[in-house]
Parts: sequence; structure tokens; C-alpha cells
Amino acid sequence: MATKKYIPVIGIEIHLELNTKTKMFSESLNAFSKKENTNISLIDSGFLGTLPKVNEEAVKKAIHLASALNMKIETALCFDRKNYFYPDLPKGYQITQQFRPIGAEGFINIETDNNTEKRIAIQRIHLEEDTAKQIHKDESTFLDYNRAGAPLIEIVTHPVMSSAEEAAAYVDEIRKLALFLKISDARLEEGSLRADINLSLKEEGSEQFGTKVEIKNINSISNIKKAILLEIEEQINLLNNGEKVKQVTKRYDDKNNLNKILREKTDSVDYRYFPETNIPCFNLTESYKNEVLLDIKATPQQVKNKLKQEKITDFYIEQILNNIDFWEYLNEVDYKDLEKTIKVFFAEVVPIANKQGWENLNINPSFLKEVLQSLEENKINLQHVKKILPIKNKDANLTFDQIYQNLNIKVYSKDELNKIIEQLIDQNREYIENNITNKEKVQKFLMGQVMKATQSNANPTEINEIIFNKLSNL
Repeated sequence: MATKKYIPVIGIEIHLELNTKTKMFSESLNAFSKKENTNISLIDSGFLGTLPKVNEEAVKKAIHLASALNMKIETALCFDRKNYFYPDLPKGYQITQQFRPIGAEGFINIETDNNTEKRIAIQRIHLEEDTAKQIHKDESTFLDYNRAGAPLIEIVTHPVMSSAEEAAAYVDEIRKLALFLKISDARLEEGSLRADINLSLKEEGSEQFGTKVEIKNINSISNIKKAILLEIEEQINLLNNGEKVKQVTKRYDDKNNLNKILREKTDSVDYRYFPETNIPCFNLTESYKNEVLLDIKATPQQVKNKLKQEKITDFYIEQILNNIDFWEYLNEVDYKDLEKTIKVFFAEVVPIANKQGWENLNINPSFLKEVLQSLEENKINLQHVKKILPIKNKDANLTFDQIYQNLNIKVYSKDELNKIIEQLIDQNREYIENNITNKEKVQKFLMGQVMKATQSNANPTEINEIIFNKLSNL
């Protein structure tokens, strides 16, 4: 019997924890606390008679995300109750958006390992509150309600992904987008971005999906790949052996590299959704949405397109897309040569900032622009930049002109360097002749002599080139 060929069908649900100051429906702080059950209120605890109040900051962040995902934004903000009993949900229901999600039918483009671009269709995003955190110790389970009521956005794709690479790329793209929009710190390892994978197989040429398996709360991009590859292999083996895939919920065990069954699913759960009676619907007018969207400066896709147009390398693009602060800084520099700006920024500014903290960086974008313009005008070279920027960072009040004068900077032309190097070769001819078989040693020796003669004001690249050419003719 011939082995059938199967194609994976993957959909993903992401829970993104928003970085608002307070929780979704209460005034409790939305902050990590090492001490359990400290950031809670009567609302979070489900006390009778308490009324929820919608966090507008969370609503604005949801509008930002919906727009960036090219979604239709709802005309009204409505909430519903999802009814079920569980210890981490003290009210006996979760406030969510079942019937009118804030964003519907959008997409995001991803790039896979082989540089193929694919559009991932997103069904919906909706706001909801988080549940308490369960802490398992020995035979007991403890509950920390600090997380209860924290604002979440759930992002649900259509089942359009067909490989582990695509799924991992999608989650990473959402992570970058959340960071870029500054709506979440999006840390998988800490749980502020949680990905649930829904995976089934279909026979090649068929549109009929197989039985779906859910893998919950995977905590890294690499583990998403591993968990999916394991599940695909397991389902293929079952089907090829004439067995059935069971509808179960699993979790990925990264220590043992296996997917463990948490529970079996039989019938779909009826959560008896109905409108949240304590929160009336609010109109989301076009003028309100447009005002909210003024805060968005750029999306990762827009930045990526611009950087590619400017022929920026993939290495730098990846660095910038992983840190919105980098892009905002570079954008403020506003120098005509973006490639040169990026190279100087990463070579000279980033190491200084990483060493003492970005909050202590005194090299503002306008100062870097002045440095770049001086480079273009040949007032300084890259060696001077390495001196100027640390000095500026130590004293924010110093102007470029003051630093320039204090350093007594001189820029040497190629003709001047030629003359200096010729003189040094004449002065050190005996040393050169004795070591001519080791040209690398001679080159380093002459480089040191030139830097000394020019007080390190000359361009090392130009010096090396001239020395190399002269030694080649000896």
C-alpha cells in the first residue's frame, strides 16, 4: 500500500499581554510583582456589587494593532461574558469580545527561511481579561491573582500556515509588531506573549482537514518549530499505521523534546456567551479612531520596505526591526545617506549606549547628523568620530565645534599621507630591508609610525592601502 502524502494545516492563537499601567477593568496595577496577590482589587477578585470600568489605554493599543494588521476596525466597542467555572476565574466568567471583536479580517506578511514572502490571513483580534496564574508545587496548586484582570489581545489566524517555519516566522512577526507599536514587551519566555498552535493534516489534493490537535503556551520561537515538527511526524505515523488522530490538548516539554497530552477533547464546550450587561457598547467614531492612529509612526513592514529600497543589508534590517528605539533614533537623525547613518550608528553609538544604558546616552540625533555632515565635508574622518562621540557622551553640553577645536583635528589628504609614508620608509629603510620577508610585520610597524606622526588623525584604511602599495613595489 502506497504511503499517502499529507500537508500540515496550522492556525495560531496568540495571547498578547498589553503594557498598560492598570488592568483591563480595574484600577489595580498591571505590573509584575514578586509577591503574590498584591496587585489585586475587589473587581479582580470577583466580589459581588463591583462594576468594571474599561481601560481606554488598552482600547487604543488594540486599535493600533488592528490598523497595523490591515483589519476592519469595529464601529462600536462591546464586551461579552464567557461563562465557565475554574479556580483562576473568581467571577465565574471572563469578560471578552465574542460577537463584535475590535478587529476583523486582516493580514500580515511574513518571510520564511528561504526568503519567500507569504501573506497570513488573520480572522480577528479581540480584547479580554487574563486569568490568575496557577503555581503547581508538589501535590498542591496555588493561585496568584496579580495576573487576574490583566489586559490581553487575542489574535486568531485562519488555518493558512503549512510548515513549522511559517508558523515560527508568523509569531516572530507579531512579536516584532507588538514591540514596534509599544503595546507589549512581547516576551514569550515570560508569558506576555503566549502562542497556542492548532494543527491538523490533510491529504494532498484534498480540502478536508483532519482531526485538530492543540499545543498550548509554547515559550520560544525555536520551540514552536520543534513542537510543530514533532506533532506533524506523530500524526503522519499514526495515519500511515491506520490509526486515528485524537482531538487532544498538549504542551511542549522542551527538556525532553516531546509533546505531552494535557487533556482529551470530546465535545466542544458551550460557554453560553452573552453580552456583558455591566458595560454598555461605546461608539468608536471615525474621528476617534483617526485621532488614536496618529500615534503610529511606522509599522515593521513599512520600515522594512524603506530599508530594502535604500539597499540596507539584512543584518542591519533585522537589528532595527527588533528595536523600535533604533528606528526612532535613526529617523530623527534625518541625514540624506541612510546607509552611512546606520553604519556609524551601529559601529559607534550602539556600543556606547549598551555599555552605560540608553537612558544615559547624551549623543542626540541632531549631534550625530552634524558628525555625518562633517564626515561628508572631509572636516573629520572615522578615526575622529571614535574620539568625538565618547567625549560628547561624557558632557552633553559640549557642542560639535567645541569638541572639534579641543581635539585640534587635522584631516590628511592622500598626497600628504604619501609624503609622510615615503619619509618614514626612508628613515626606517634598514629595519624594512631586514624584515622585508615578513611584510605583515613591516606593514604594522609603519602603520604605528604613521599614526604617531599624525597624532592618530589619519584614516587607517587609507594608510594601510598606501603602505601596502609601497611595500609591493619594494
